[in-house]
Amino acid sequence: MVYLSDWFSALLDGRQLTNINWMFNHYGPYVDDVIAAAHNGSGFMVINDTTMYGSLKNVISFQGDVSNIQLTDREKVILDAVIDKTKNLCFNDFIDYVYSTYPVKKQERYSNLNLVSLAQQFRESRT
Repeated sequence: MVYLSDWFSALLDGRQLTNINWMFNHYGPYVDDVIAAAHNGSGFMVINDTTMYGSLKNVISFQGDVSNIQLTDREKVILDAVIDKTKNLCFNDFIDYVYSTYPVKKQERYSNLNLVSLAQQFRESRT
């Protein structure tokens, strides 16, 4: 969802919400930065769990004070759009959706995903 937030922001505003340098890992857009930030971030917890298939997964949960979160109205709009787009997707549909995004479709595995540049390419390809 962090990747999608950065992608939506790159598409809409020409910039990412985060300063993450995304990589197209074997399993899609991924960086260790998100887990590291959750471990170091005030109010976040990383919970070890299992998927419905029995494999391990990390769930990031916010247990802190919501009043400490500072977001612009625009950031809220983008985050709400990501939530709205994905809230009814089961795991496989969510993964399919992420894999259907332009950066994942157009870049090779193990390459860096410059979302701002790719958003510009995407917009140009549609005109």
